[in-house]
This record gives sequence, C-alpha cells and structure tokens, in this order.
Amino acid sequence: MARPTPSILADRRAGWRAARLDRVTAAAGSLRLATLPGPSRPIAAAAGDFGGLVLPQSVTVAADGTIYLLDGRERRVKRYDPCRERFEPLPCRLAARGGTALGGPPLGGPLGEGVALAVAPWGDLAVVDAARRHVSLVIPPDFVGRGLWGPFAWSAGRLVPVHPKAALDPATLLPTGELEWPAGAWLPAGIAFTAQGTALVSDRVHGRIHEFGRRGGHRRSFAGIDPDGMPLDQPTALALDRDGRLYVVEAGSNTVAVLDPDGAFLERIAAAAPVSDRFAPPALSVDAEGTIWLGDRVAGLTSRLCRGPDGRCLPPEPVPLVPANCPVLAFDPAGNAILGDPVGRCLRIAETQRFEALGVYWSEPFDSGLPGCVFDRVILDLNLPAGSRLVVETMTSPVSLDFAEVLAIADDQWTATPVTVLDGPHWDCAVRSRPGRWLWLRLTLISEGPATPEIDAIEVSYPRLTSRRYLPAVFSEEPASADFLDRFLEIFDHARADRLGPSQHFAAYLDPWATPAAAVGEPGGDFLDWLAGWIGLSLDRNWPVRRRRALVAAAPGLFRWRGTVRALKRFVALAIEREPAVLEHYRLRRWLWLDGGRLDDSGGLWGPEIVRRLQLDGYSEIGRFQLVDGGDPTTDPFGVFAHRCTLFIPVGDSFTDADQADLEAVIAFAAPAHVEVETRLIRPGFAIDCDTVLGINTVIGRTAAPARIDQARLGTEIRLAADNPGFRLKQGLRLGIDTAFD
Repeated sequence: MARPTPSILADRRAGWRAARLDRVTAAAGSLRLATLPGPSRPIAAAAGDFGGLVLPQSVTVAADGTIYLLDGRERRVKRYDPCRERFEPLPCRLAARGGTALGGPPLGGPLGEGVALAVAPWGDLAVVDAARRHVSLVIPPDFVGRGLWGPFAWSAGRLVPVHPKAALDPATLLPTGELEWPAGAWLPAGIAFTAQGTALVSDRVHGRIHEFGRRGGHRRSFAGIDPDGMPLDQPTALALDRDGRLYVVEAGSNTVAVLDPDGAFLERIAAAAPVSDRFAPPALSVDAEGTIWLGDRVAGLTSRLCRGPDGRCLPPEPVPLVPANCPVLAFDPAGNAILGDPVGRCLRIAETQRFEALGVYWSEPFDSGLPGCVFDRVILDLNLPAGSRLVVETMTSPVSLDFAEVLAIADDQWTATPVTVLDGPHWDCAVRSRPGRWLWLRLTLISEGPATPEIDAIEVSYPRLTSRRYLPAVFSEEPASADFLDRFLEIFDHARADRLGPSQHFAAYLDPWATPAAAVGEPGGDFLDWLAGWIGLSLDRNWPVRRRRALVAAAPGLFRWRGTVRALKRFVALAIEREPAVLEHYRLRRWLWLDGGRLDDSGGLWGPEIVRRLQLDGYSEIGRFQLVDGGDPTTDPFGVFAHRCTLFIPVGDSFTDADQADLEAVIAFAAPAHVEVETRLIRPGFAIDCDTVLGINTVIGRTAAPARIDQARLGTEIRLAADNPGFRLKQGLRLGIDTAFD
C-alpha cells in the first residue's frame, strides 16, 4: 500500500514550523547545529594552501589518483602506496631520455631544497628545487626524466641560462658543498599549470611570474603591477581557480594578489571565504597542521612475506600498520602514518569550523484534525556524518497546548527514537506515542565538534492505516497488541508499496505535465516519449522538457485542426514560444473582375513574368527567361500561388542554428504534405529599450535638401521636389492597399 496520506511537511519552502531553536540554525536552508567561533586558516600561509582552497605546495594528486608528497625534512619526493598504506620514496633510477643524467642528484634521491610540486595536465610530475634553482620534470610511472627548466637569470627582459660555481672555503680553498650563483639568477618558489597546458613559475628574486610551454620554452613574464604601480613582492605559492585567475602568495604579506589570465592585477584578498566558490574542492583533505587524511579504509592490514631457514616462503604474516576498521588514515607532513592510541584508536580530522555540542529543535503542534488520531511516521531527509548523532522524540495530546505547557511536560512523556543506521538520504520511524489530535516533535542534534547533523525536510504522516484492518476483529481487541501489530505489518506494507507504487500512480504517467521525462542529453527511459508515441507524435530528446510537454499536451486538440493554418501557427508557437505570421500565397493573386474592379493597386493583370517561360518574339530576353517544359501557360497563376505559404517567425539574437533545425522539424510535422512552406526569420532591426526615448530630442533619418541645377548632385541627401509639395494627405488618411490615386 502507498504511504499514508495526508501528511504535514516542514522544510525551508513550507517553513520549519519551529516553536524554538535552541543552538540550532536554519540559515543555510537546513536544520543544523550553530557554529562556534574558531581560528580561521590564513589565506597567505607559507604552505600555499590558500586557506584550504587548494592543496599545499608539498602535496599533489595526479589524474589517476596517485598522491605525491614533498618531504622537506628528508628532501625527497614520495608516492603513496595504497597496498601498504604508506608513503614510499620514488625510485632513484631517474635519468633523462638518451641516458643524460638530470642536473644534480636524481629526483628519487635527496633534493637541494624542494619547495613545490605539481602534476601537469599531460601527466608529468614537476618539482621546484629552490637550492638548485630549476624545475625538473619526470614521466610516471617509471619516472624517466623529461628535462629541466633552469637555472636561469633574468636579463634584458628575458631568461638566459646560467651555471653556478662551487663555493670554496676561504681558508682551505676546498669546496664547501654550497653553490655560488651569478647576479640576476632567478629563484623559483611555486608552480601551477593552466588549463591550456602552460606552466606558471614564480620568481621570488625578481618579483615576476614566468610562463613556460609544454616543451619548456619561455613564453612571457609579467609582474602583476597593481594600481599604485607596485609589482609583486617576492611571489611564492601559486594557485588557479576555475576561470583561470591566478592567486599569488607574497612573502611577508597577509593578503593574496589576484591576477587575470593575461597577468593584469585584479584585486587583493585577505580571506578565503569570499572566493571559495571559485575553486573546486581539493582532491585530498589536508588540515591546517599539514596532516594528510585518507578515507574509505576497512582492513588496516598488510602482509609481510618471509623465508624460513630452508629458504622456503612462509605463510604471509599480517602486519597491522594502523588500527583496523577506522574510517580514515592520517599522515604527517613527512608521510609518516599517525597511529591511534589505546583510548582513541580511530582518528578524526580536525576542522577549523566547529559546532555546538548539543542543540534542540522544538516544533509547533502538528494538527491532524482527527480526535484520537494515531500518527503514523516521522520521515526525515537528513545527512548524518561521522561524529554526529540525532534523537527524534514525539509527544501527542488530545487537547491543544501552548509552548510553555509543552516545556513543562516531563521527559518520560516523550517517546525517543535515536537515529542509528542511515542507508540513504531518507530515514523514518513509527510514531509510538499514544493517540491524540496534536503531535509535537523534539529533535536533539548532537555533535562531537567537527560535524553536525543536517535535516533538509521533516514530514509527519497520519493516520496509521495498515493491513490489520483486513484481519478479524480479534486481532484488534487489546490496544497494546493492536498497536504492535500495526507497526509490525507496516514493515511489509511499505515493502509492498515500493513494488506496487508505480501501478498505483499510473494515472500520473498519462499526464504529459506529470509523467517522468529525461532532461536534455540524459539517456534512459522517458515516459514522455512513450506517451507521445500513443498519439503518433515523435519528440526530439534535444528539445527542452517544457517544450516537449507542451507539444504532447496540445497535440490531441491540434490533431483535429491538422493541415490548417491554425494548427500550423499553434505548433510553431509551442516550439518557439512566439506567435508566427502565415502568408498564404494564393492571397497574392489579384483578379480584375468585369464591372467590379479598376486598374489600381487592388487589381492586376498577370503576364509572362509569373513563370518567365521562353516565348519567341514575346519573352525571350537573355537573362530573364527560364526553360519550363511542363504545365499549361494559361494556368500559371494557379500553379505558382497554389499550395504554398510563407511563415514569418520573429526570433531574437539567441536563436541558433540548432533552434532553426528544431523549428524546421516541427514545421515538417505540422504542415500538410502537399503544402510547400517557406520560412522567413524576422530579426529585430530597430529596438527601443529602456534607454531609448522618443521625444523632442529624437530624429529619425535626415532631412533631404531639394536638388538645384549647378548647385547640388543627386544623392542620399537630395530629393526631387519643390519647397512646397503639391501633394498632401488630409488628416485621417493613410497610404495603403485601400488608397487609390485618380
């Protein structure tokens, strides 16, 4: 059986029916715990995470999900091994193509001073080494070196290659292991890849951003000069938003400079919240302390293979690296797993936003209007993340109570049901309070700090109608047993309703405005197409759903007028939501009746120009005639103007070629097969909008001066007329098809 009706709904549209919200807010469109003030992550932090909008410079995720980590203490690049659940250093067998070793130690070995890494759109891993002042690129998964960008020096407006010298101890003249760089050498400090595949590298020494192509060629440099004429000051970390805007962290500054895709300065921002909607969510969770958090863990075990004294392999030995059955796994900035202690074995990510520990929603009374009503169910649309809980309590009364009286009722009068298992966005429970006309809800939201329950809708259904009413009356004699039997049978009633629901709502499938319809471009079943097929109407899935519904709804009535001007105009109006004009060509024939017409614009004699047949000594001028070998010349006026019409369709600038193709498909369906329809799109040539006023300061056209011999020549500004024209229209007359000149 279907869900009992009627029901009472409370949500952001219908109103939350709240008598009191105690440490609970509905400002975000859902009921949730109020937030507590907490420290915000600075947007200009040295880690380069821009206040949590992107991943730090030391962490990046490839398109295949591989996680790379730059370990600053060990000066190594590490890769996350999902099988062993730990970060492992990259292999040390890195060499450039052709066997030439990359400058300095291989990437799998110690770096000079790694400061940033990023994955290119084509898959290469780029690492910025500040000590050796270059950007190295390697190709996963073998990590063969592709090449180096740098070291460079900024000279005369361009980057030129430079080479360092080994620093010597002044006393011993022995190498100290340090490098001495020539004047003007750059200092790369951050990297970001654009959607076009170019790389942007920040130069901390010269305060510039350098752009490189995929092959490493230098394309341009820009300084992001602000309105005060100041360039970027020691730029370090870089980030790009969805629209290609570049965000730059400057050393020692609390703000972030924002540049447009061309490198021009836009603004400075001091907080991440105002621009959070510009960025996609990071692919990985990294908190303010630099801890990396991974989710969806279950086993928490790995296996270690060993050999016995005889050299044979022993059975795999399970090695617990982290606690089992924990929802997340955490790593410190060096890639070491963070293990739980005996008290808190499972870790939870610490967010900067925290919530109240407990809050209560008190509802207004839900009035069933039925004395002794047995309320059926409380249905919630909610999200219950880990670390949060929700308790639903109900209380009924045969009489109406004000809120002060409800507050005074003892807790033992409320029936509590904790939300334990949530398999989807919906959760429901049976109302176990005694019968009564009015029902009150008390929802207790509980949080451990980083998460809060979120309730999107509350629905209370009544009365309770189950299949018990079809059983013998003996099953309903004892109230307590009857109530239990109701709630027991309701489990099977709802399971049966899920199966039989479509058949019980079959009438909705026959309504073109209610039947399920797939959106544009979505595959799968579409009952609107099925319904249209019943009446012989073929729909295009590329049409908007509203247009398809309107055509199906209007089709049965229009089929009675199919083949007429009325139906053609209506079908086109439904397709483009504008009323077209139809000109039937037979109306262009002008007949001259004896004793009923005169030679003026209301009558005309046709001639050979109608078809332009070749006629010797009559219509034979080259370029004007055409060869027509069929038909009777005496019936040309009938054949030319019969079974033809022109549709004048007003369209706007947004009317595209795809819209025109859809329109032609509708016209082909609605027009009779023997009628040739010509389509004319009428686009606005002169538009008056809110900024245009016709008044004393408006002039349409220009005044033409009379033509005078030896003083002017004929052109757009000259008219052949006297100063005082002899022909004038009297007041009330107009020139048109009903005007005749004697």
